[in-house]
Amino acid sequence: MSDDLNNTFGFELLNKLYDTQVSKKEDVLVLFVHWYFNKNGFRCIGLGDSKTRETGEKGSELLPEGWNQQPNYTLRYVFKDKLYILLGTKSDSDFLLNLLRVEGNEASSIQFPIETTVNSLHGSLEILMPTYQTALNTIENDLLTPIYRNRSENSTQTSHQSTNEEGRNIGYPFGPNPVPWIPSSVPSWEPDGSLRNIGARDLDPLGQGTGGGMLYDPLRTRPPIPPRAPGGLGVPGRLPPGAVPPGARFDPFGPPDILRPRLPRRDPDSDHLPPPGYDDMFM
Repeated sequence: MSDDLNNTFGFELLNKLYDTQVSKKEDVLVLFVHWYFNKNGFRCIGLGDSKTRETGEKGSELLPEGWNQQPNYTLRYVFKDKLYILLGTKSDSDFLLNLLRVEGNEASSIQFPIETTVNSLHGSLEILMPTYQTALNTIENDLLTPIYRNRSENSTQTSHQSTNEEGRNIGYPFGPNPVPWIPSSVPSWEPDGSLRNIGARDLDPLGQGTGGGMLYDPLRTRPPIPPRAPGGLGVPGRLPPGAVPPGARFDPFGPPDILRPRLPRRDPDSDHLPPPGYDDMFM
């Protein structure tokens, strides 16, 4: 953007060229913004809000035919091979201007109180807009600068990213001295057998197949479960020792303790035998 905001060279010529087409105060503001865009390297490539353009379009310093014939203003500009769309809308007593940078969908907006900003439709710049210097500052700081400030910040953050010898990004993009992050150790996952066999043991808990089950720890960070003492079932039912981890919820199935050794049978107690004459006691 130009630093010399007091230099209005070129506006007088542009104003003379379009003097007969100016019919309302919004036209004066659009003409003024168009002049300032030209001053900073923008070139107009036509009307509309299309976000595509022909390759190699250079644009013109002139406004296109019919630039002020619609209720709203839609002008397309190109600057450094990037497409911009300027939208102008009259709202009550204010005139709103929005500038969209198509690449990245970045936008900025300003508004002017139309009656106090534009004093006349014809004459020199001082007559048309007595406070044109304030309008220039607003266009510069609130319409153009925000888009370029955002682009500058993004470029700065990208340049702060560190790369290793292979060119891969390994740093944080924030701050002037990014601290690279490199993991101290990378946990390995090496399941037993083919990957297609993972979960096979869940299908046959009593089997000795390979592949592991759903309790397999891919990071191998948990300590191994100590084996139970021989002869202990660990859980009621028909599961082998260690089938259910300690503390895990488990709903037993089947009759409990069916494998617990039974005491040898002994003769029935005499009290269990029928009394003498049992057959005749109910006759």
